[in-house]
Amino acid sequence: MIYQYIEDKNVTPEMDEKLRGLLSASFLNRNDSEIFSRQRFLKEMPQHRYLFWDDETLIAHIAVHDKQVMIDEVSYPVCGIAEVCVHADYRKQGLVKKLLNHVHQDGLASGYAFSILFGDENVYGSSGYQHADNLKLFGLTKEWVSLDNLLMLALNKQWPEQEVRLSGIPF
Repeated sequence: MIYQYIEDKNVTPEMDEKLRGLLSASFLNRNDSEIFSRQRFLKEMPQHRYLFWDDETLIAHIAVHDKQVMIDEVSYPVCGIAEVCVHADYRKQGLVKKLLNHVHQDGLASGYAFSILFGDENVYGSSGYQHADNLKLFGLTKEWVSLDNLLMLALNKQWPEQEVRLSGIPF
């Protein structure tokens, strides 16, 4: 098994095809398979990709978006975790946890304040993610709303008690 970090801008056409294949196969139940058959992102192109390979087979993937949160009108950089998936034949081996460790190490080294993802705390809690009632996203209702599946991990800054607003397109 080989670990790889790559900036999305350096993805080759061959790698793009493998990414779309893994993403399409992994997100069948969310009706996202059609989108992933055409592009390697759901809503917005990420800046970073973390991968595991078994020879020529892409077996695990995490996309990371460079995002910002606002706390008391001060902006802080965050890792926006998206499109987390593992090839069906390689699940239950801790690959996501290993990839997240790489993301967290890079985030710490790069000065990111937090890592944020949309997911299940029962799944991501073992990697340190927890629900934060004060994390708000600008919703379809044109208001700042809290979502049950929005999770955070503090990296270089302690998570505050006051409202935290996630800026930009949801990932």
